[in-house]
Amino acid sequence: MKLQQLRYFVAVYESGSFSAAAERVSATQSGLSMHVSQMEKRYDVTLFTRSSSGVTPTETGNSFYKEAVKVLAIASNAEDTLRYLSKAVVGHISVGLMPTFTRSVLTNVLLRFSEEYSEVRVTISEAFSGDLAEAVSAGRLDFAVVPSIIQNDAILGTPMGRDQECFVCAAGSHPSIGPTVRLKDLPPQRIVVPGWTNTRRARIEQYLTENGIVAQEILEIDTMYGTLDLVARSDWVSILPGILCVPDLDGRKRRVMPLADPAFYVDYLRIEPRSKPLSRAAQAFADILQEELNSTMEIPLVSER
Repeated sequence: MKLQQLRYFVAVYESGSFSAAAERVSATQSGLSMHVSQMEKRYDVTLFTRSSSGVTPTETGNSFYKEAVKVLAIASNAEDTLRYLSKAVVGHISVGLMPTFTRSVLTNVLLRFSEEYSEVRVTISEAFSGDLAEAVSAGRLDFAVVPSIIQNDAILGTPMGRDQECFVCAAGSHPSIGPTVRLKDLPPQRIVVPGWTNTRRARIEQYLTENGIVAQEILEIDTMYGTLDLVARSDWVSILPGILCVPDLDGRKRRVMPLADPAFYVDYLRIEPRSKPLSRAAQAFADILQEELNSTMEIPLVSER
């Protein structure tokens, strides 16, 4: 059995259809179908149940997938070892980050990485967690960082740390409160929140409901920078991750106050394809990203008045 056949099988398994898998691996739909059929015929098994809406793995297909991703991971590690033995870390890596990270830690990471690994080309994609998880699962990203665990068998997750959610308002507003905020002690606020496609929305709604916090008005904005600008120029407020707000701790445009009693946290997770372990270049980038994240999260979240 060839590695290419394993890759095609895994692509079909994770994509749920031959057409989506073909696009993912840059092959023809008929070619993928032929390779999978050849494996089924050779070993007298049925790996997928076909239908007009796609494919569903059989029990045999599920068992084979678990072994196939192990083989592909070993092959990827072996190839990366050869690159390492050649004494060069080269190639192209693609990383997905949320706006939280691109605003706060990305610049330092890129400067450090480009100095240490000048032969590696880096592509950064900014998106919210759902889109990033889908891109990792489809193999378009080497890894991404998301704010919570994604339920996806094709993805592996590594915890990166815990951040504190903060109440963010315009500079000069709410002068009587701080350095932390107990939202239920405030009058109802006009709160900017992300849309429901963003996993943060459900968490924010749960926090408000569980603590009896009623908003005066809710506004959905699915852009982090639009949210920050609106908050700085109006009486709208928002709930945002601490590391996103580090550039605002000077208090010139916005005030940042961690939520308290109860505190509200967000856990960051690095996700990567199960069938493709991080290359040495991608791992080096991930290590530097982790170091910069750790340093940023050590900064006290207290705005200057």
